Amino acid sequence: MVENVVDEDYLGCPCKMVTDLKNLNNKLNAEVVEQVNDTQELVMLNNFARECNEYIFKKCLQERMSTISSWRWVLEDLSKRLKDGIDALQYEHHALTVVIDRIVDELKGNCKPGALTPMCDDVEQAIMQECHFLTKQKKKFESLTVILSEQIKSLDKIRQDIENDIFQKEQALSVEESCAKISMDTPPSSETRKRTKKKKSPVDIWEQRCTSLKRAGLQALSSAIVTRQQIRGARVHLSITAQSYTARVDSVLRRRLHVNKLKLQDLYWQRDEAARDHSALGEELTATEQNLLETMEQERVILARLADRNLRPTTELTTDEVDRSLKEELGRLRNFIKVLRKNHSRITTLQNHLTDCMTRIDCCVEDILRVVKIDEERTRHRMGEVPTDGPNPPDERSPSSPRRQDEPLQIITEEDEDDYPINY
Repeated sequence: MVENVVDEDYLGCPCKMVTDLKNLNNKLNAEVVEQVNDTQELVMLNNFARECNEYIFKKCLQERMSTISSWRWVLEDLSKRLKDGIDALQYEHHALTVVIDRIVDELKGNCKPGALTPMCDDVEQAIMQECHFLTKQKKKFESLTVILSEQIKSLDKIRQDIENDIFQKEQALSVEESCAKISMDTPPSSETRKRTKKKKSPVDIWEQRCTSLKRAGLQALSSAIVTRQQIRGARVHLSITAQSYTARVDSVLRRRLHVNKLKLQDLYWQRDEAARDHSALGEELTATEQNLLETMEQERVILARLADRNLRPTTELTTDEVDRSLKEELGRLRNFIKVLRKNHSRITTLQNHLTDCMTRIDCCVEDILRVVKIDEERTRHRMGEVPTDGPNPPDERSPSSPRRQDEPLQIITEEDEDDYPINY
């Protein structure tokens, strides 16, 4: 029946046109259904692709943030260790400055040569050796100070580079975190960001840069540890060697001081004996002169007697026993006068020799007193005693009081290893 209706002609419209319209409508309906199916498939594929991309993006972003965080932690730890290394080297730099100041004080106070200039003995040789050793050590530590200052600057520069890289990584993490929070529900920001085309580098280059920073930091740390050990070894060597030089100088200095004080006592005794002999010779000279005057007076009397006897009459001038006795007495007196004059000359010569000997003894005493004074000042300075404003001269007649010989020598103290900033 339906076919009959379809085949029938409509009023005012041919049957063929209606059929064509019907076929066209069916065709369009099929295309619409196919298009709807295709659109739904595309939407589903798009949603699936978006979810996959979102998952991959978050996973890659998380891995990237983890990598950046790991490098940031490594570099932060390295920066902290570099800071400890810089503090340790600054401590060593301060220690070197203290050592140099102590060496300068030792050179000014304890190593003063010239007590016996131009002569030299074991004490002066030991002091000169100590002075030369301390001078070499001073130059060595001054050069170490310069090297240490340059190394501290190098470490600080590397640490600044690492700190800048850490700051950039923190900024990158902040940007990555804000990027991870952006979604379709996030409202667009009101800030208009000017897009600038930046040159991006591959990940390999980024990792190479991080690795090079890490390698440079580790090499700087290793160099700092080696330098610290070298400086500590140099300080220990200086302490031990300086202590040996100091012990040697103190020993020979005490020995020379003791010997010089004994020499002073001997010289004082010899001078007293020479003064006593000079006084005795003076008394003998006075007695000789008195005897000489008396003998000359006796000679004058004998000559007067002979002259008086020559006044006798010519017939009475005879050579009798009286003339012979007077002439014998005159000859004896004249011989005695010659002996007394020789004795007087000998006494005068001996007095001159004694005077010259006492003068030489006084000169030796003055020289030895000067050496003793210098040695006592050296001893007090080496023992750390504060010199007074007006030092009293040493007692010339009595030996000085015994010095403290069992006092320990001052050495350069080392810091405790547990308190040292670097601890790996």
